[in-house]
Amino acid sequence: MAEREVLDEIRKAEAKVAEKVAKAKADREALLAAARQKAREMVQAAEGEAEAAYKAEINKARADLQRQLDKIKAEGDKQTAVARTKAEMRMDAAVELIMKEFERSIDV
Repeated sequence: MAEREVLDEIRKAEAKVAEKVAKAKADREALLAAARQKAREMVQAAEGEAEAAYKAEINKARADLQRQLDKIKAEGDKQTAVARTKAEMRMDAAVELIMKEFERSIDV
């Protein structure tokens, strides 16, 4: 082979290598971009799941609190009814006592 032919072969080989390096860089960048996109999607999905779990826990806590509040209100209503009944009984007894005292004071 002549020197010129050898140099041409070297240039061709260098061009092929440069082409392969450029293709490898492009492939690398495409893979990195795809990996970054996939990572963003995974983060968004995880954030969505976390937000849904957070809302579910908040709703569960609110429901528990509402049940406790309803229970407290029911107990308060029950105690109020008992107190009202006792007060009415005492009121009847007080009116009767006052009437007796009034009648006794008139009879004197």
